[in-house]
Amino acid sequence: MRWRRRPEVGGRLPSLGQDYTEAHRRYVERLGTSAELWLRTKPFSVPPTRELVECLRVFSHIVARLDLGVRAQVLDVGCGPGWLSEFLARCGYAVTGVDVSEDMVELARKRIAAIDEPIGQGIEPLAEFHAMAVLDLPWRNRFDAAVLYDAMHHFHDEVETLRAIRRTLAPGGRIFIHEGVRPAPGSEGEEELVAEMEEYGTLESPFDPEYLVSVVEQAGFTDVSRFAVVDELLDVSAAEDELRRVEERLAFPPMNTVIAANPVPAELDGAEAFAARIAAARPWHDDVLTVRVTNAGRSFWPSEPTGPPVWGSVTIGPYVETEDGRTELPRRGLPQPLSAGESAEVELHVPRDAVTNEQELRIDAVREGIAWFADYGSSPLVVPLPSG
Repeated sequence: MRWRRRPEVGGRLPSLGQDYTEAHRRYVERLGTSAELWLRTKPFSVPPTRELVECLRVFSHIVARLDLGVRAQVLDVGCGPGWLSEFLARCGYAVTGVDVSEDMVELARKRIAAIDEPIGQGIEPLAEFHAMAVLDLPWRNRFDAAVLYDAMHHFHDEVETLRAIRRTLAPGGRIFIHEGVRPAPGSEGEEELVAEMEEYGTLESPFDPEYLVSVVEQAGFTDVSRFAVVDELLDVSAAEDELRRVEERLAFPPMNTVIAANPVPAELDGAEAFAARIAAARPWHDDVLTVRVTNAGRSFWPSEPTGPPVWGSVTIGPYVETEDGRTELPRRGLPQPLSAGESAEVELHVPRDAVTNEQELRIDAVREGIAWFADYGSSPLVVPLPSG
């Protein structure tokens, strides 16, 4: 069946009018069981393919350009079978992958479950996956970065899609888009994309570069920058020819690579990524002090309220300064995760026999396994210990 092509809108290849959402949900089913191994192992193929080379190159650009720390919160939009999510999890990020296809999400979960050893420094890979449409993303002010690797051409309402993603980003969080360039009308590349849409019913609609930048800006992103991939081994014996190729690639990048930022609101301008404001909420009662903790920074605070804290989760750590150094007391997890500006109350149990002869208690927030918030410039709360 040939779909009736819709009139062209904007600077992207038009769809054929199909129910592409349902087609993406059923894509794995349409490929058949023989394709599951390929989806579960891509981009690693035998023999190695150009796809492997391109993926590893772009994946390294994502890590280098975003320059995120361990356990940064990263959203993988249109994660598919989790090939990028696995790479990011192995880099130590806390990854959340979303895809409209439950089959793809299940493959992504299996990928992470197959990592049978901790990654560097004994950190367990951390990734979660959800089958949902991008317009239904439930998070607000959570992610340090969102990545759309070869995914944006599957989304029909590009501006609303980008707005939904921007809402999930923490203030100052960034989006990284790597996407194909719309082929010339009537070209072989356009014919291949139309043929794929006809066969699978999916949306294969890449963007003109200027149009992609414009929709990113319409969605409210700032500091929008375009990039061209030029990293490769260059033949120094043919420097002029190689430079000419590089200049051509800079002038007409064969791929769309765009990085942009979620604006920082005025009240958080100049705020550190991680900053805490801690105040006593109620007086001491039976060796218990209740404090109110506010996320005064820009980054999301994950929590583990019911289990042992994992790397990167935020806890509240009381301690006393002694002549022999610092004596740390048991930490308490947050009752729920906190985005910028949100607060929670935490009860701290401070046994008197643990602070004998001490007069002051200091209380700071902790990124487990990474740093105390004082290392970022936050001031701990100092309270007098009750007498007796």
